[in-house]
Amino acid sequence: MSAFATFVRANPALGPLFVFCGGGCVAAVSYPLYLLRTHPEIQIDRKNNPFPWQRVQQHENIKLINVNPSFYNSRKDLNQKVY
Repeated sequence: MSAFATFVRANPALGPLFVFCGGGCVAAVSYPLYLLRTHPEIQIDRKNNPFPWQRVQQHENIKLINVNPSFYNSRKDLNQKVY
C-alpha cells in the first residue's frame, strides 16, 4: 500500500479534504480548456483563422449562462452583413 493511502487511513477526517481539493484542481484545469474550445474570441491558431469571432452568427449564443434565450431566437431571421 502506498504511503498516501496509509496516511489517509490513519487520518480519515482528511479524506473529504483531499477529494474536494482534487475536484477543485480538476475544475481549475477543465474550465479554461472549455473556454479555449468553445469561445471564438479566444485565439490560439493565427495561421488558419486569424479572425475567429467573425464566424459567430447573430443568433448564436457563446455565453456560458444565458438569461434571455428568446433574444437570440429573435435574431435568427435578421440579415447579417459579411465584410
